[in-house]
Amino acid sequence: MSALKTQLKLILPGLSKEANANQDKEIRRHLYLVKAVCASPKSVSQVCESRGVSSDQFYLWGNRLLKSKVLSCLKSKSRKPKHSPKKTKQRIERKILAMRKAEPSHGPERISFYLKELFNIICPPATVYNVLLRLKLISKANSKKLTKKHHKRYRRPLPGYMQMDVKYVPYRINGQQYYEFNIVDHCTTWRVARIYRNITQHNTVHFLNEVLQICPFPIFEIQTDNGNEFTDKFRNGLVLASGVHPMDRWCESKGIPHRLIPIGQKELNGKVENTHKQDDREFYAGTRETSFEKIELRMRSYIERWNGSRATKALGWQTPNQCVDAGFVRALAYLMEMQVRYAPGAVAAYNINTAGDAFIRVEKPQPQPRKKQKPKKLTSLDRYLQWLDWDEKQGARALAPLLPVMSKIFS
Repeated sequence: MSALKTQLKLILPGLSKEANANQDKEIRRHLYLVKAVCASPKSVSQVCESRGVSSDQFYLWGNRLLKSKVLSCLKSKSRKPKHSPKKTKQRIERKILAMRKAEPSHGPERISFYLKELFNIICPPATVYNVLLRLKLISKANSKKLTKKHHKRYRRPLPGYMQMDVKYVPYRINGQQYYEFNIVDHCTTWRVARIYRNITQHNTVHFLNEVLQICPFPIFEIQTDNGNEFTDKFRNGLVLASGVHPMDRWCESKGIPHRLIPIGQKELNGKVENTHKQDDREFYAGTRETSFEKIELRMRSYIERWNGSRATKALGWQTPNQCVDAGFVRALAYLMEMQVRYAPGAVAAYNINTAGDAFIRVEKPQPQPRKKQKPKKLTSLDRYLQWLDWDEKQGARALAPLLPVMSKIFS
């Protein structure tokens, strides 16, 4: 018989009163193991084997009980280290907390980016997530609810493909319902949004005129749903648009195609629909305005911040304005390469394929027209050439309007 077993037999009767009052399951489990070994004539190893535990368990709890002589010592101690050298510093946690409270819609990845951008602090998104989880600012249930399966995303290679929609302001102001007209670029997510008192065809044209004035690139196409403010399709007794709708007339006068998505397939307008979700989280979830003038002014400030200072992961942590500038550089580099490679006598036809994912260059002799041909439909690159006033024979004159833009980009 082991010496520990003999000594425990002497102190166990004095702990019976404390054992009867104890309600902790873990303490009881360890006490029963010690009692079973002490009461059995078998060896320690045989008793522990019959109970499915190792003999080390008995010696651990037996020695601890013999030393303290109170049942509370049979409770497992915390394994938390007394000192953790890799623990996130308190000053970083305070900055994470302040950024999260200032912008509750910001997640771990965006906070991690701004920590590096603003304070030169490298803190991985996983660390930021653990800090937010420890501070109870996020929950796993909420993160699962926000996760949604979607189709493969893609982006146009050039700015100019716009998606447009109208969103209801999610709350009434002085009993009045207002509406948000929203248009976003498919490539750069550069956008314009304005608040209107009602949804009318006149407001649609007014909004498009304002967009055309401030848009920093040529517009190739505008895609909308089949709302009455955008088209009279399915409302004129036919299944085709009549062409007399104010938006159709406006697009025809500007030479901009107007595309309608099929009914019930809003995912085709996914870029602008996604901005509606972000507006709910970042704009409308904040303070509620008390007048139309205040919310309209705040919306303009919000859109300026969106285009100028709101970097996103989908754009490589760039702002929409930075992506627009990069689009100018790509377009200029392509036109300069075209100017250098082709002789004045060569004829090059430039197209952009239907998926909008790559330029296709075809070189062939000019065919002799046999009969009167219809005017060629302008492609995306043709519109860029028109907008840039490009001339293959006089490249210097074509580059002159771009010099202020290029100096701004490379300054």
